Amino acid sequence: MTRAEIGNYLGMTLESVSRALSRLARDKVIGFATKGRRDVQIPDVGALSAFVQRCLAPAPAMLQ
Repeated sequence: MTRAEIGNYLGMTLESVSRALSRLARDKVIGFATKGRRDVQIPDVGALSAFVQRCLAPAPAMLQ
């Protein structure tokens, strides 16, 4: 899938998809093949799973 197709599927802009993928790469959750940054690699499935779980967890209540 292209970034545009991912964005269309998720209802996100191309720029948002690119930023999200860049952040995942920066956090070492995913990696890109060196040529063209088109192929995504998942070097550690456990790290990806932990990232998803953190994103799905409810935000902690603020103390007042």
